[in-house]
Amino acid sequence: MIDTVVIPAAGLGTRFYPITEFIPKELLPVANKPCIHYVVKEAYDAGIKNIVIVVSERKELIKRYFSFDKEILENLYKYCSNETINEIEEFKSKLKFHFTNQDKPLGLGHAILCAEDFVSNNPFVVILPDDLLISNGESELSGMIKRFNLLNANYFTVEQLKQSEVPNYGIISTDEDINASDKTMKIKKIIEKPQIQDAPSDYGVIGRYIVKPEIFDALKNTKPGALGEIQFTDSLNDMINNNVATYGYRISSTRYDCGTPKGLSEATYNLSKLI
Repeated sequence: MIDTVVIPAAGLGTRFYPITEFIPKELLPVANKPCIHYVVKEAYDAGIKNIVIVVSERKELIKRYFSFDKEILENLYKYCSNETINEIEEFKSKLKFHFTNQDKPLGLGHAILCAEDFVSNNPFVVILPDDLLISNGESELSGMIKRFNLLNANYFTVEQLKQSEVPNYGIISTDEDINASDKTMKIKKIIEKPQIQDAPSDYGVIGRYIVKPEIFDALKNTKPGALGEIQFTDSLNDMINNNVATYGYRISSTRYDCGTPKGLSEATYNLSKLI
């Protein structure tokens, strides 16, 4: 049973400087709630019970947001909508929050490795809080968990990209006709940030993953890159090379890249209409 999510939230957020010198990027507002609130709600709705957030020393405000201390709760009842109050009450009573520090910015793979002690020997979810997925029906995460329960394989969400976006993403290689397949396709390899002419497809990996616990051994055996970073993509490829079945899960949700000022503004503009 999948009951744990790891949310890497230790990044510097340099695209939002100078505000992220004082406020964690993950707490920047999308309409009337911070982005990380939405992804925790998505995890909760998918049946997750344990929330592991990887932070840095600069991100103490994230811990406070999910501490549900007396002052926060008093202001919550004064100023928030009933919807937000109900969500916070559900988080407080039904979720367990854990925090672990990533001391140095050594890549996404390293951030996930920092959460090993909280995951134990079970499959788990990884959510990148920059990627906000808004669905009218079942969430992509809920759908992926159902597929995992059938096939017991690694999964991650994929989205068809504009050509200009391809060099910014991990791009999937598959022997299947992606457009003719249903929601999933078996992955041969992920090519990290290829040039457009070298890309095996125009489908990129985005911020939802389900991985088996063997990922930790793969991460420990992954050689750091030129900047000393451990790349999550390299470890996923190692698992594929060791015959761990891995599938892409094509999203149908509306996606906002809240790791950019443009994406955060678009999300706020569109979601504020729903308040």
